[in-house]
This record gives sequence, C-alpha cells and structure tokens, in this order.
Amino acid sequence: MRRLPLTFLVLLLLVLVPVSLVFAQPLDWKNLLEVFPKTPDPQEPINRGAFAAMLVEAADLPLVEDSALPAGDVDPGSWYIPALSTLKQKGIMAGYTDGTLRPTKPVTRVEAAVMVARTLGLTGTLHRPEVNSPLGSTHWGITLYNWLIDQGLITGQLDPAKQLTVAEAAELLARVFGSDPQAVAVVEKSQQAAAKVQAMSMETAIDVAVKPRAGLAGQAPVFKMSGRMDMKMILPATWYMSGRFCFEPAGAPGTGTGEMEQYYVDGKLYLKMPDPVTGKAEWVKMNMPELEDLMAKQLQSQMASNGMPPELKSKFHYHLLGTTQKNGQTVYEIGYYGRIDDLAAVFKFFIPEAMRSQFSGPEFENALNEFAKLIRSVSFWGKDYIGTTDYLPYGGDVTTVMTLSDKFGDQAIPVELVEMRVQIGKYSYGDGIKIELPAEAKEAKELPVPQQDNALPGTK
Repeated sequence: MRRLPLTFLVLLLLVLVPVSLVFAQPLDWKNLLEVFPKTPDPQEPINRGAFAAMLVEAADLPLVEDSALPAGDVDPGSWYIPALSTLKQKGIMAGYTDGTLRPTKPVTRVEAAVMVARTLGLTGTLHRPEVNSPLGSTHWGITLYNWLIDQGLITGQLDPAKQLTVAEAAELLARVFGSDPQAVAVVEKSQQAAAKVQAMSMETAIDVAVKPRAGLAGQAPVFKMSGRMDMKMILPATWYMSGRFCFEPAGAPGTGTGEMEQYYVDGKLYLKMPDPVTGKAEWVKMNMPELEDLMAKQLQSQMASNGMPPELKSKFHYHLLGTTQKNGQTVYEIGYYGRIDDLAAVFKFFIPEAMRSQFSGPEFENALNEFAKLIRSVSFWGKDYIGTTDYLPYGGDVTTVMTLSDKFGDQAIPVELVEMRVQIGKYSYGDGIKIELPAEAKEAKELPVPQQDNALPGTK
C-alpha cells in the first residue's frame, strides 16, 4: 500500500481539525474541602500539605504507591502524605534546598500558581506572556505566574506573596481544573459553524525552540526555527500551502532559510522542491487520489467523536475571557489549556483510527509506544478568537510544550523541552477563496509515490 508522507499529513490535519469539543466539567470548590479529615475553617490559612491534597483531587492525579516518607520533616501520621509523595515524584512540589517540604507552612499565591502550572505541564517554558504582572522580571515564579494571569485564572492586581485561605485555594483549584459553561457554549457553536465551512484561508506564524537540560547544555542539539505559512482549503479536497522559514541549524552558527509550496488538486499533489543535483527549485507532482478519501474520513471521524478520543475528555479546560476586536470582527476571547501524558493519545487526536491503516499498522503502533517513552507530557496553552455573530474563528494563538523524560533507557536526554508557538493572524471564508495551479506546476514531471517507512528513529 502507498505510504503517505507522515509529517505532511499531520500538518494538514492540524489545519483541518476545528476547535475540539472536549472539556473538563465545572468544579464546585466546596467539594474539594471533602479531602480534609474534618471540615476546616474556610478562612484559615491553608498549609502546603493540605494544598497538595486538594491539588491532587482537583487535577484527578493518580496517587503514587510509596511507603517511604516524601521528606524528613513530614510527620508520619499526616493525612496528606500520599498527596505529598505524588507531587514530589512528579516534580510539582520540588521542596527546599535543604531537602524539606515544610508541609505545615502556609501557601502563598505565587507558590500555589506555580504548583498548578507544573501540574498542567509547564515546567519552564521559553515563552513568557506579556501581561501586567506584579512580579519582577527575575522572580523565580514569574513565567508560570504570568501564564495563569494570561489565561484569566488569577489577577495581576493581587499580592502574589499573600497567604491563601482554605476557601481561596479551593476556589482557585476549582477555577483552574474546571471549565466555564459560557466558554463551552461558545465552543459548541463554533464547532457547529466550522462544520459548515466550504472554503477558508489563514495566515500563520510558527516559532519552534529547544531548551537544553541544565548541566547537559553542551550535548543538546541547539535549534530554533521561525516562519510563516499561508494556507487555503476548499472542500471536499483541494488545498494550498506555502511557507518560508528561518532556522538555526543544530551545532552550527548563523541561520538558514527554507521554503515550501504545495497544492492538492484533482487527486494530485504538487510540490515545489529543490533539485538534488542543481539545487534549483522545481515543481513535481504525485498521483495521490487516496488523500481525498482520507480527508473525508477525517472530517467524518471528527464529527462522530466530537474532535478527540474519549480517553482525552476532561483534559482540556475552557474559559471565556471577554470580547475584543480581531481582524475587524467583534470576537469572544476563549482561553484554553490542557496536559496530556499519553503521546499515542495525542497522535490519535490528529489521526483517527480509521486513518492509521494508511501507515504501518501494528509496527507503527509499537514504534509510537516506544517513542512515547521519550515524552513526559505535552501541554497546550492557547486562545481562540470566535466571532460573536457567526461563531467562526478569526484568530488564534497556541503554545505547545513537549517536556522530555530525563532518560531514554540508560541514556540521559540532553533536551528538557521542545516548545512550538503557532499564531493564526487571519482567517477568511467564502466563495472568494480560489486555488489555482501555477502554469509551471501543471507541466511538472510526475514522480512515483514513495513507499515511506514510518518507523520512528531509534525504534528498530
């Protein structure tokens, strides 16, 4: 069977998938008080041990099985030991330089925010949202604190050093790990509106960066890439993509550039690519009628599953941040975020089961599971701008943070995380969108479709 270019197909599906109708349910902060052995005074300060127990409950984290005390200063009779052990093992509650966890110490607003952000997969992002922050630029918690401000989960007007009460902690956790019903209603209408779109175009900016692991920076492949892409799609199966990218190659100074242009028209894929001998960019084409059928299956699967496999439901959280102006439209500003620890499930989000037969079947699944051991978590933080009258998207901004494991087998992994930011600056819709092949593309020589080996690196 012909194999499709994996990277190309994933990029395509990223464009085609509408806002996913999967979300965490609203949480009642009073229910979080049930983790206490006895009902606490909501106005008393909350300590680190009790906050850990509430955080584990709100985030629905599985408790680790560890009979040892998480730190020497933890009372063996403490009711919150399982939660402390869980957060410490996951790197959410790192503790102090002297090895203590200080579970009876009151929690400040910035400490709570950092633990919440770590729980959601942000362990040290490269991008820092530009917000009105009360923290100084060198403060240890500013980046994660700013992410929560940017999502409307905390306000920059409050003192981050202030101790939280039990009620304030419960309200924060319920807000972060639940979803706003108003936002969900807008997302529902947006998905319904997007399903009726027959033609669309978008302009996208992409930035990718690698963060070396502390102490192993010299071994890490330094890589940064930025670029822009223009995309058009006309249903059922016609599309156009072009892009220009600048990148800093691994292990080499300076920058390089790259360009891409491709069309899919009448069952043929047209690519503008450099000739391996002359280096001159030339058009080639491949007969790939199966792509049209795959696109139809993708759209059908998305409608049937509401955009995501059932096991990922409750992993994403939505909040309505208000209204604003975007590309001349009055839009709802929807903040969303979520963490996924199962890479195979992430892949399923983009390529449903019905389409996987186009790859390598069980071999590909095994390779994917092996590759997943490299990944600790994938975290998404974004905003969508949805029209208040037609409920169509008019812009978006999402940062994806892929945090890597410390080791793969016996080998230390020198990269801590890979971060990608995608900004969709402009959407257009309607019959005015046209896709026309350049004359030179029509005359392109036809290449055989490659029989692609989809095994992942290092898995054979």
